[in-house]
Amino acid sequence: MLAACGGSDDSSDSDASEAETDVTEAVDEAETDVTEAVEEAETDTTEAMEEAETDTTEAMEEAETDTTEAMEEEGDEAASGAVFAVDTSACDDPDEATAPIDGTVKIGSSIPLSGGPAVLFAPFADGQQAYIDYYNSEFGGVDGHELELVVKDDQYTADLTVANVDELVFDEGVHLLSGIIGSANNLAIQGDMNAQCIPQLNASTGAPDWGEVDTNPWTTGLLVPYAIESQVWAEQAAADGATTAGLFYVNNEFGQAYADAFGEAAEANGIEIVASETIEAADSGAPSGQVTNLVAADPDTILAVPLGAQCIAFMTELGNQQAANPDFDASVYQTATCANPVFFGAVTNGGADGVFTSNNLKDVNDPDVAANDEGAAAYLAAFEATGSDADPGGIAAAGWESMEIAVKAIQEAAEAGNLSREGIINAARNVDYSSLLLLEGLNYVMNAEDGFLAEGTQVRVWSDELAGFESVGDPIDLNGTLGVYTP
Repeated sequence: MLAACGGSDDSSDSDASEAETDVTEAVDEAETDVTEAVEEAETDTTEAMEEAETDTTEAMEEAETDTTEAMEEEGDEAASGAVFAVDTSACDDPDEATAPIDGTVKIGSSIPLSGGPAVLFAPFADGQQAYIDYYNSEFGGVDGHELELVVKDDQYTADLTVANVDELVFDEGVHLLSGIIGSANNLAIQGDMNAQCIPQLNASTGAPDWGEVDTNPWTTGLLVPYAIESQVWAEQAAADGATTAGLFYVNNEFGQAYADAFGEAAEANGIEIVASETIEAADSGAPSGQVTNLVAADPDTILAVPLGAQCIAFMTELGNQQAANPDFDASVYQTATCANPVFFGAVTNGGADGVFTSNNLKDVNDPDVAANDEGAAAYLAAFEATGSDADPGGIAAAGWESMEIAVKAIQEAAEAGNLSREGIINAARNVDYSSLLLLEGLNYVMNAEDGFLAEGTQVRVWSDELAGFESVGDPIDLNGTLGVYTP
């Protein structure tokens, strides 16, 4: 019995030991499972947190990038000015203004090709045609649309300009106008062109009216505004010690606009106008009495605003007075409309020597410019191809500009997918562009807050010895200073 009992106790101990082992293993296994579960949960949590942090970081970086880009875009827009967009609902026929242009793009112009003013202005048309021929030849037109220029003669008479524009619009079917010469001529058609919503681009005067962005948005100007030119001259004269000035100007809208602009600029620079003489636009005689009176007033400086051949007549009379009055030493400035070597070179008595003028275009008559400037070389080759015998360095270059800037607007409108009259004027008034002939350092700029295309120029002086112009200082950029014009 003892042996049997002893045997029974050993079995119980063994079973208990096994049970304890099973419990221990179960506990260990459970602990392992818990540990692994905890570690897995911790890993999942860590990964989730890291993923969340990554997503948050990427979202923040993306938001910062978007914000930066938005700020940069706003900065760019602020730098370039507010974007202009024409309101076609005010047009006589809004559908015509927004209709796509099919086929050839036709450009109309009206300038003096005969009569007295044609001496100055007729070569303008040669420069216009030179650019149209050049562009069609080099680029095949705009987006496959050939360009055609139609020019009519108005003899610098506003009534003829009106009749010509009626023919251009209703008979010739032009899509836009560009390069019409004369303040009175452009003013005579401005109301109709804005009512009909036909782009009247590059009015070839510097009158302030072309900056009326709100009232007449379909009209833009080409030349350096008279206010800018007057400011440049008044500041130069004042810097040279001038305190008094004399004025000589043609008695029309063109001359009066200059006289008004120079009067303001002179006053701002402490210069008193002590003499003022005029000449009628149709007067081709020598202004001997007017120049005699100016010299007798003995001003420190003189601003002359003649027209066409009157530029030659004024400088000739100036030479006569200088010979008769050797003590007369006033500085003399003649407006950019006279900045033509044909005019200055025609004066044989010394009256042109030392006379100042200004220009914002390259001097293509300068042999160095003609040989080394690509834009000037392209212009000269194209101008020669027209067969014109006019001086390419005179007003012909301005004619080229009137077409290059117009074609730039047509091109921009086509690239924007809106080749229509609406698209063309929007492109023309949202521009920041340097043309082939514009002086380095100057740009053509317009937008909703800047209604004037060209607000920079360079002073030049004529040298009889060189038979040409010399630059006086660097180009002066006053871009944006005039803003928009409110009559």
